[in-house]
Amino acid sequence: MKKAFIIVTIILLILLGNIRAALITAVTIPLSLLATFLVMKPLGISGNLMSLGALDFGIIVDGTVIVLDNCVRFLHDRAKSLGRNLNQEEIKKAVYESTVEIRQAAGFGQFIIVMVFLPVFALTGVEGKMFIPMASTFAIAVLLAFVLSFTTAPALASIFLSGKTVDKEPKLMEWIRKAYIPFFEFAYKRKNLTMGLGLLSVALGIGLFMTRGAEFLPQLSEGSFAFHMIRPVNASLSQSVEFQRKTDKVVETFPEVAHVFSRIGTSEVATDPMGVNVSDTYIMLKSRDEWPKVDGKKRTFQELTTLMVEKLEKEIPGQTYLASQPIQMRFNELLEGTRADVAVKVFGPDLDKLVEFAKKTQEIVSQVRGAGDVEVDLAGTSPVLRIEPIESKLSAYSGSVKNVLDTVSIALGGQEAGFLYEGERKFPIVVRLANDLRSDLGTIKDLPVGVGPNVLVPLGKLSDISFKETYGSVNRENSNRRTAVLINLRGRDTESFVLEAQKAVESQLKLPDGYYLEWGGNFKNLEQARSRLLILAPIALSLVLMMIYAAFGSVAQTFLIFACIPMALVGGVIGLILNGLPFSISAGIGFIALSGIAVLNGVVLVNFFNKLKAEGKTGKDLVLSGTLVRLRPVLMTALVAVFGFIPMMISTGIGAEVQKPLASVVIGGIISSTLLTLIVLPILFSRFESRMKGRVAH
Repeated sequence: MKKAFIIVTIILLILLGNIRAALITAVTIPLSLLATFLVMKPLGISGNLMSLGALDFGIIVDGTVIVLDNCVRFLHDRAKSLGRNLNQEEIKKAVYESTVEIRQAAGFGQFIIVMVFLPVFALTGVEGKMFIPMASTFAIAVLLAFVLSFTTAPALASIFLSGKTVDKEPKLMEWIRKAYIPFFEFAYKRKNLTMGLGLLSVALGIGLFMTRGAEFLPQLSEGSFAFHMIRPVNASLSQSVEFQRKTDKVVETFPEVAHVFSRIGTSEVATDPMGVNVSDTYIMLKSRDEWPKVDGKKRTFQELTTLMVEKLEKEIPGQTYLASQPIQMRFNELLEGTRADVAVKVFGPDLDKLVEFAKKTQEIVSQVRGAGDVEVDLAGTSPVLRIEPIESKLSAYSGSVKNVLDTVSIALGGQEAGFLYEGERKFPIVVRLANDLRSDLGTIKDLPVGVGPNVLVPLGKLSDISFKETYGSVNRENSNRRTAVLINLRGRDTESFVLEAQKAVESQLKLPDGYYLEWGGNFKNLEQARSRLLILAPIALSLVLMMIYAAFGSVAQTFLIFACIPMALVGGVIGLILNGLPFSISAGIGFIALSGIAVLNGVVLVNFFNKLKAEGKTGKDLVLSGTLVRLRPVLMTALVAVFGFIPMMISTGIGAEVQKPLASVVIGGIISSTLLTLIVLPILFSRFESRMKGRVAH
């Protein structure tokens, strides 16, 4: 936050050219934050990575930037028309009039920024828990900044701005203005070409967006690994412990590892039941700064994961691995009941067929690019003693199934026959076979079963007794038996992988009636969140359309300002591409924020065009002079927002993975929106000037 505050203040000083005005604008940042914290407290919103991470100081000061820029220009024009310096009363009056003149354009634009965040509040599930606090904090900060921009900022301006105020543009703004005019002249002479290029850029942005993959949320780098290790189901506890000791020694050979600890089977509090053949290994890594360089560079987390799995598979065969991270693994398990990022669930009545179909699915999915760890959730059997009473033989002896079951229960499970007292202590006396005899099939077959008065028949003559292979556990979901293929991805986004894998599985695996597949995990969450946003986002944008129309009273101007949104989305997509990021819910929130910011620039420009039109200006003179007057506030609002998000985009700290897509979208979108708005929007206004019969928004 400190870096962003410093950068925004420097941009204000460079572009505004008035130190006092720049400092007044910068003061609203800490005031807005303090006011935001005071409101967050009673609302129960905590300060954390998500709630505070998306606060951009540039967006917070947008309204104040527009107000102060207009105040400086007003004071300069008033002093120039009077031919003398202004006294204190004249300064107050000029500040008041300039604030009133710009209040609708600046305030209205900030209300729209809040409005477009409404879809976020309708999110449910994990995405709702993560992004609603962020949207709440952002909306509170923008609304409070709006209040400060029309109360505190004008008050400070009337006190500290001098009557000698001269609106002397910095050299940088003079260069930008001189560079802008030739571009505008070129575009104005080729109106149709300019509009065509604008439409082409929007179409290009849509095309590029369609080619981007998607994932639910970017994976956070937790700084540690969690390997889920699966051994044969008939492995004993001692064998599993020996496997684990060897595994830990192999992992500890990597210089990036600080220490390793593991958990085998089910803990005392059985909230996470596992067999003794399954273990979770937690690999604590050293600080990134302590990692040694290999071939001149440090390994990435993904490279380290791949190397660990390859070495374990080579040196310790007989067990399979699912490489993940501690929080990520539990997160996946809470969402879908599986420990992997993507799970292909196979439902059906017969366990043998379920495993068969799951293994075929595993073979197919393993061939798809991006498949890292691919394992079957239910695979392998262990021998179980099976005793089945034969009713025909029991009836010949006038016996019942209960006679057989009672005998087996006492002999193998044991039954209390009384108690032994030693002083005040009491011990139960349990009757059952000795430990070595309970595993002897011959002894079990010779067990006498009482089937009538003084009639004993060996158990082997009354039932079928044998060891049969069976599954140690049976998973159910929605009352149906299921197994699952667990997939952890490496080097590819979720959506493109799942879509390719689905096509491959559908073409190569035909399931009989009663069996079906379901793709779960992050892909399912992505689909649910995106479908909700696709419904709610158009509703919010429709409200924005109605707000613009209510302010300007013109359908043509409403759609002209609204055209700034697709112009911004182009840059947002390019921002993702340049950073090598797929679409995610985090990027989707960035597109929502970007829509409001883009509309703000359109409102400021069109409002001033209407004012000049009311004064009698038309054609090229109208749009060029209007754009030149509003060039500085438009650039300042854009640049302070861009530079406010840059620390978030380049951050490598904890949580940077979630913030980076949002920042990339906003930065790219603001740049494209500003460039296209300053060129295409004036041309469109001029081209259809006869239809642009709107009013000045006050």
